[in-house]
Amino acid sequence: MKSISVLCRGESLKAIKHLPKSDIVMLANRFGEEIENVPGVKEYLDDAEIYLCTSGTGGELDSLKRIDFFEKYNPTKMIRPYLGEISSNIRLHNSCNLPNTFLSEAHKEYMVPMKYPYDYPTTGIAAIGYAVLESECDTINIIGLDFYENSAYTTSQQLNLEEIYKTDPWIKDGNMEKFFTKFVKNNPNKQFNIITTAKTYLNELITLANVNYYNIAF
Repeated sequence: MKSISVLCRGESLKAIKHLPKSDIVMLANRFGEEIENVPGVKEYLDDAEIYLCTSGTGGELDSLKRIDFFEKYNPTKMIRPYLGEISSNIRLHNSCNLPNTFLSEAHKEYMVPMKYPYDYPTTGIAAIGYAVLESECDTINIIGLDFYENSAYTTSQQLNLEEIYKTDPWIKDGNMEKFFTKFVKNNPNKQFNIITTAKTYLNELITLANVNYYNIAF
């Protein structure tokens, strides 16, 4: 049995001491501040094979480089949240020595037309998609995926939810939760463990037999 943990940047990341250890850890988006400032994250990454999932915007890896992430840890893959068939149309910044790995066609049935004909609403959802469909892991642990139900990241950054909802309708009114629920529902052979502050739109999720859902509040 092989396991992977997907770490996102929501407030529930503070509860990482409760997340089971995994063979592989995937970090969604820039993550240097979280490694540096959230108790338990450094220790969780020790001795793990690490995948990064980032969108390829300029400066995205700066916070990781500042803490010597590439020297201290064991990153082996750079996942991009885009299908391979459109990769030539996307300008990506890659300032590390890991080659870009794009998503396979297995993701198409889970994606929707947004900026591209096939797209995920967030990099975090894309990271989970890769963990489910391509990592060959039986157990998927998730933390820090709080579905924008509150305005807090684990670090000092605060989100303007009104603006986010305006520009990204796919992450409001339970739309984002539907992506995650579909992954769980369509892959009954996989075990999902999620720690999150979210609860508003997860009624269907918590009825599924292959998910352990832990709701926390701070």
